[in-house]
Formats: sequence, structure tokens, C-alpha cells
Amino acid sequence: MTRLELFLDLVFVYAFLSVTDLMAENFRIEGVLQGVLVVLLIWRCWSSYTVLGNVVRVDRGFLRPLMFGVAATILLIGIAAPVIFTDRPGGLFGPLIFVVAFLLAQSIALLILTYSVSDRPRRPVLRAWLPFFGGAVLLLSGALLPRHLPSDVDGGSVQLALFFAATAVDFIGVRALGTGTWRIVSVPHWAERHRLVMLIALGETIISIGTSRGLIGDPPITWSVIAGSALSLVVVAVLWWRYFDIAGFAAEQALEQRPAATRSRLGRDAYSVLHVVMIVGLVLIALGLKRALSSVEPATADRWDQLGTFVLYGGVIAYLLGLVALERRTIQLLGRSPLLGIVLVTALLPIAVRLPPVGAVGLLAAVLTSMVLADLTVFRRRHHVLHRQAAHAAVRAATSGVTPKELFLDLVVVYTFIQVTVLMTRQPTGVGVVQALAVLTLLWVAWSLYGQVGNVLRGESIPVRLSVLLVVALTLTIGIAIPQAFDVVPDGLPGPLIVVTCYIALRVLHLTALLVLRRDRISRAHLLRAGVPTVSALVLLVFAALASSRPHPPEGLNQLVAGLWLTAIVVDLAGGYLVVRRFWQVTSTKHWTDRYSLIILIALGESVISAGVAVFGRPISWSVIVAVATSMALLATLWWAYFDTDAIVAERVMHDRTGNQRAELARDAFTYLHLPMIIGLMLLAFGLRKTLDVVSDPSGPARDPLGHAILFAGVVVYLLANQAFWWRIQHEIRWVRATGILLVAILAPATSPLPPLWALTILTAATAAVIMIDSHRAAELRRRLHEPPPSTILADARPVNPIR
Repeated sequence: MTRLELFLDLVFVYAFLSVTDLMAENFRIEGVLQGVLVVLLIWRCWSSYTVLGNVVRVDRGFLRPLMFGVAATILLIGIAAPVIFTDRPGGLFGPLIFVVAFLLAQSIALLILTYSVSDRPRRPVLRAWLPFFGGAVLLLSGALLPRHLPSDVDGGSVQLALFFAATAVDFIGVRALGTGTWRIVSVPHWAERHRLVMLIALGETIISIGTSRGLIGDPPITWSVIAGSALSLVVVAVLWWRYFDIAGFAAEQALEQRPAATRSRLGRDAYSVLHVVMIVGLVLIALGLKRALSSVEPATADRWDQLGTFVLYGGVIAYLLGLVALERRTIQLLGRSPLLGIVLVTALLPIAVRLPPVGAVGLLAAVLTSMVLADLTVFRRRHHVLHRQAAHAAVRAATSGVTPKELFLDLVVVYTFIQVTVLMTRQPTGVGVVQALAVLTLLWVAWSLYGQVGNVLRGESIPVRLSVLLVVALTLTIGIAIPQAFDVVPDGLPGPLIVVTCYIALRVLHLTALLVLRRDRISRAHLLRAGVPTVSALVLLVFAALASSRPHPPEGLNQLVAGLWLTAIVVDLAGGYLVVRRFWQVTSTKHWTDRYSLIILIALGESVISAGVAVFGRPISWSVIVAVATSMALLATLWWAYFDTDAIVAERVMHDRTGNQRAELARDAFTYLHLPMIIGLMLLAFGLRKTLDVVSDPSGPARDPLGHAILFAGVVVYLLANQAFWWRIQHEIRWVRATGILLVAILAPATSPLPPLWALTILTAATAAVIMIDSHRAAELRRRLHEPPPSTILADARPVNPIR
């Protein structure tokens, strides 16, 4: 799977989030059905590009810029999803925007597939257009017809029926045509794409947990909130565990063992059909958990009702049913623990409807945990049989690249990045931005330390998984408290102490892992020297947290807190720079470089989410559409600046280095120089959010000076860090990019009087022009690189396709 496909999947994260918001705004049975329908449509769109990516390399030739256009279209689908059934006045017609964007995305995939089969008969592929056209007629009718119906006819029901009919025509039509229209070229790519979309849906559930009380950061953090979030995380973790323990890898292995004649049919049934059942279940779980956690306080307790319980428990039942069917279809065995879970969840539903939200979530967490315990005790023989059947694919995934446990941790990192921008939005001043970047630096230090652990610890044992889940829980708690990391909200727990306490726990866990994994290489003297800067920084953070937690801080205390934070960060970073080489050797350069490529993609994905959040709830106008497209073009340009050649060259240089030279390069070019790139992307996310907020609200202020400055600063910081990264690996200055950085810096004050949309357009055009010129100059380098070799987390066994 290519990094461009990963970028596309991050846009789908926002689309799934929008579906949850659609159902949350219209929380009744009809609204839930509407949400399920939109999930099916989004799944159909995602599945089309999964088929496409399995046949051709979408990151080559003219397909690369075309895929960025598809990403903008999918972002527009996500923005229009909440208004697909209830158009907002003052803008374009929401249902039509959604339908047109969906059909455009689908038609692009079909056109490329039709063109790509030049070496085979096209008639089977051309037949795939039949269900598309049938569904298109019904979708367009559903969007336009209700406006012209008599007032005594329920237009909403007619629209819902037409949309469901269109979805049925599309799904049934594709199945009726059989698998002659496509074939699975690369089984690892096909299986990994679906494993990743499962992670995306799980990540959407985690984000829903954290954002259950909104994206403003003002509601107080109470023990009920923390307990409910922890129990919700247990629910998600068990579902993650059960899929990635057996089912995901067993299905891949079964697919590889099938002859080519029947492989595509199994791939269609086990993946395209049965995975959507689990995806629908996860979206319902996200909605149920979001509803439960928004009702934990006495003031909002009335929001929790029987429908919320039915949605939450029904989502779990749907997920487990899909899991059982997947295992039955692929390995011809029934997983007993999922069946036990279905029985227990169904039996306890009448009790759950009488419980408060935390009690209902806690009961569900207990039931699902008992399911895992049953696998390890009562059903251990059957469980071992299933493990043996999935052993080959599981070992390959665990030893060749970024593992599922690391990807699960990264899903929580996505949420923490979102919360960093919430902190900036909550305190939209220069001080607030600096505070947010300070918290971001702590998150980066913790993430990079566990990246080092993951490079050495490749196993998937139960103690390792439990440790990762503890790290995930601590990171989620930090994310919940980030918007209140420097102040105390009345009637709430002190946010500064929550952030610092959880961060200390993360560092202690890392130290424990260090002692276990490197006890043969670490002397007591080295350990003590390494511990001095870490302990000093943590002590400074504790004092800063205690000072910030005072309800009525005296004048001048804020300056003291800022000084303590700054000193702690400098001490921690400097200490890490000086001692890291003594303890770590990079054992897998592919894993190391892929890990940092993923975090860049995650930061870019957070910018996509910020752009979508900025226009959420606003009428969709032509200005909004242009702003969204321009934002996506800017993000695509920054993606290109890193992934076109830099990431590939860095991986190969790392591979050629050995010993201490490799460790020093990993430290400098990745651990330290990627931090300012992440900072630049987070500044960009905040700038895009402020810019699109102004564009989508004509009645508001004409411009936002801080947002404008941060937007340009984010691009400058990112490109500067990217240049420094290139210099560290190649010892070369790219003067075109250096000139471009200067140009963007000059444009910042020059465009400040202009309307925000014009300023964003000029910034995007200037940045794109610079990167295109530099990319043209690097044509010979790109030719010698011959495109990225198959990545370990992005494995690609596909043959070269005629499309370039």
C-alpha cells in the first residue's frame, strides 16, 4: 500500500466522523438509519479505490495529482454528509452536493479501471458501469425529487427510500456481475487495506470518545468523564484485540492459499461484504459511546435513553456477527468467544437499558473482557488452532513493518493532535499557540521514545499488548486534558496535573521497557547519567503543573509557569540528544522510516480534519468549496515536498549507515528534525481552521490576523525543517526551496490586507510553484530512485501496470 493511499484513507477518517455527527444531531431511529446509509455509500466509495489501488499504482504518473483531486472530493463528501437529508438555508443544496461529489469520485475510479485493462477484454469491466448508472439515477432522484413533492407527502421518507434503493442496486449489481470485472492482484495489499480501514473505524471511535463533549475544551474534567473514557477505551481495545489477534491475519492467509479462480470471490465476500458489517457496527459503537460520555454529568444525564443503549449494544452485536461470519467464510471455523459475546451482550441488554451511561458502558466492557479471557482459558484449544492458521501472516506483519499495536497507538495520537488545535482555538493568542506547541513537544517526546521501543520490540505477546493498551489509555487521558493544560475549569479536576501525571507515567513505562530490552547494554552509571535530565525535566513540569492548578493565580505566576515549561522542554530534549546513542541502535531502517512517514501523514490528516471542522454546521457555498479545494491542494503540495524524494532517499541513506552513524542519523534527521515539521503542520492546521471559519461565515469578521500569520508561519516552519532534514541526510541546500521559503515569508505581510480566501489561494499557488520547479529539477534523482520500493507497512506486490 502506498503512502498516497494512506493519505486518502486519512480523509476518510473525517468522512466517518461526519457520519457520527449526522446521527448525533438527529438522534432518533430515522437518524440512525440515515447514518447507516451514508456509511454504506462511503464504504462503496472507499472500496472502489481499494480495487483500483490493487490493480494500478495510484502514486505514479498523472494518477498522483488526480488522487489529490479525489481526496478533495471525498473531503467534500464528508462536509456535505451532515446535510444530506436536511439542507441548510443560505448555501448550495446540500443533498445534491453530496450526491454529485459521490458520483464524481465513483466515476473517476471506474474510468481509471476501464482504461487500465488495455491488456484484457474490457467488456467485463464495462458491465460494472451498469449498477453505477442505475444507482446514479436513484441518487439524483433522491436528492432532487423531495423538493417537488406535495406538502402532504413525507419527502424525507421518500428520499431515504430512494437512497437505500440506490445503495442496494449498487451492491447487488456488483455482486450479480460476479468477479469477472476485477481480480485481486496483490493479496497483501488487499488484506492490509482492509485491516487499515478497520483501524480507521476504530480510530474514529476513539476520536468520538475524546470529543464526546465537543471541540471547545471548556466542559470540566471529572472523575466520571475519566472513568467513562477508560471503560469506553476498554470496549474499543477488546474489539481491536479480537480482530487483529486472529481474524485479520487468518483471512489474509486463507486468501493467499486460494487458487486464482476463486480468490477474487473470497476477497469480495470476506472483505468487501463482511467488513462493511463490522464497519457499520463500529460507527454505531462510536455514536453510542459519544452519546454515553456526553451524558455522564448530572446536567446532561437526560440525554441518555434506551435508544442510546440499543445503538451501543447493537453496534457491538453487529461487529461480532461480522467477525464470526468472516472467520467462518475464510477459515471454516466458528470463533466461540465472539458467539459467547453475542449471547451475553444480547442477554444483558434488558439490564443495560436501566443503567446510567457509565454503568452501561462498564457492563459492556466487562462482557467483552470476559470474551477475551474465555479465549485464554475455556476456549484456549480452539484459540490455539485459529492462531496456528493465522501464524504466517501474523508473523510477517509483526516482523516486517509497523505493527497493529503501533498503529493503534497512532490512532490516539491523531486525537491528541486534534486537541492541540483545540487548545489553540480555546486561547487564540500568541501565548495560547506557544502553550499548545509546548504540549505538542511533550507528546512528540513520548511518541518518539515508544517509536524506539517498537523498533526493537517486534513481538505481539499478551504482556506487550497490555503495555501498549496502558500507554494508549494514558495518551487518551492526556488528550482529554490538553485544552485545560494551563488552567483549571471550575468544578473540574486540574488539567495541568492530569497532563503532567500521565506524562510521568509514560516516561516511567518507557524507562521500564528500556531496562528490560537493553539491560545487557546499560551500566548503572550510564543509566544514572541518562536519568538526570529526565528527572530534572519532570520535576520542573510538576512544579509548573502545581502552579497552574491554583484557582486564583497571583499576577506574574503565568510567566513563572512559562519559564518552568520552557526549561523542562529544553532540558528533556538536550538530555535525550546527548544520551540516546548509548542505548539504541536502529535494527530496522524500514520500520524506523515508515514510523516517521506515518506521523507526517497523521499530522497532514489532522489538517484535513481541521479544515472540515471549520466549516461544520455552516451552509455550503461556492466559497467554501473553493476554500476546501485550495486547502487540499496546499496539503497535497506539502505531502509532495516530503514523500516525492526525501522520504525515499532518507530510508536508503539510513540503510547504508551502520552502528553509531545510523543511530546519530536517526536521532538528528528523524527524532529531532521531524519535530519542527510536525509543529509546522499543526500551525497550518490551526491556520486553516481559522481561515475556513472566516470564509464559511460571511456574517463574521472579514479576516483573522492571527490565523493569517499562523497559516503562513506553518508553511515556512515546515519547509525550513524539511530543508534541514534534507541537509542532514544529503548535506545539500536546495536553493529553489530556500527561495520559496523566503517568498512565502514575504507574502505573509503582503497578503494580510486581502480576504482570507485570496490569501490562501496565493499561498497555495506560490508553494505549489516552488515545489513543482524543485520537483522538475529532481527528475533525474526520481528516475534513479525508480519510485519507492515496497514499504513494509505499505507492502505492494503488484506488477507494473500500463498506467504511468
